Amino acid sequence: MIRGGRSDERNLLRRVRKGDAEAFAELYESFAPTARRTARRMVADRHDADDLVQEAFYIVLRAIRRGGGPDDSFLGYLLSTVRRLAFRQTSRQQRLVVTADVDPQQVVGEPVPGSTQLDDIAAAWAGLPDRWRAVLWQLEVDRYSPAELAPALDMTPNAVSSLASRARKALRTAYIAHQRAAYDV
Repeated sequence: MIRGGRSDERNLLRRVRKGDAEAFAELYESFAPTARRTARRMVADRHDADDLVQEAFYIVLRAIRRGGGPDDSFLGYLLSTVRRLAFRQTSRQQRLVVTADVDPQQVVGEPVPGSTQLDDIAAAWAGLPDRWRAVLWQLEVDRYSPAELAPALDMTPNAVSSLASRARKALRTAYIAHQRAAYDV
């Protein structure tokens, strides 16, 4: 955590510019909670807010490594990036066009009677946010690459990969939780 205020923040920024990953980790640890609170006030879904924060940190780090980004106030720059990403996301959601494509939820279908494994899979899938289900579906079933999905999601390919990784982890965690709940009964 940053203890000395602005001078420590500036020192960490100088270290990040020199390639010090630990300095960026300190900035992340110090400012991620504030960035999450800001994002959660701007988007309805907690997972979308977490995704925005992750992408904002990535964008800021990339800017710093390219010689740009903040010189003075890391937090101000970060929160501005979070707000911009949240605005883009909500604007994009308002332009959402529904098509006649297959609904991933329909493919899961009715569980086979007596098959708790399919129940667990369906429950874990249904518990994911829509955005995560859509990304997993497009990557795993439709076989798009992160680079192909990135423009449609208005994200970088790395951000798409990171989003998919978090979605897979959440799906795995939810599936295991449903299995454990079934055996604890």
